[in-house]
Amino acid sequence: MMRGVRVTQLLPLFLILWLLTGCALKSLFVSAVSLEAVGVQFAAVSEQVTQGCEKRVITIQTCERYRVFGENFKRAYPLAVGVWKAARTADDTASQEKAEDVVRALARDLAKLTAEALASFLPTEGH
Repeated sequence: MMRGVRVTQLLPLFLILWLLTGCALKSLFVSAVSLEAVGVQFAAVSEQVTQGCEKRVITIQTCERYRVFGENFKRAYPLAVGVWKAARTADDTASQEKAEDVVRALARDLAKLTAEALASFLPTEGH
């Protein structure tokens, strides 16, 4: 444990998010399970970031960026998943791909903020 928050809990989350973003997610078969995984990762990362912010081991700026991102995620993610499911049922490939793009962007932003928060837990020079 470093500074009261378990870095080991953030590392697997970061690795999973890294794998889900970028070109990896674009080439993976997108399913309801993989879309749900992004939501699960958001919840897990949010719990750790909240603890880091409360213990003041994550910078105020990162906490604020994550708060704003979290509000956006909570609005956009359920809508995108709902659109994806409806488009899949209707066999509307174009709408399905647009919804996947939204979830990909959310996953990418989540990965970036996770990396930023994770950096707060790493030792700095001289410490």
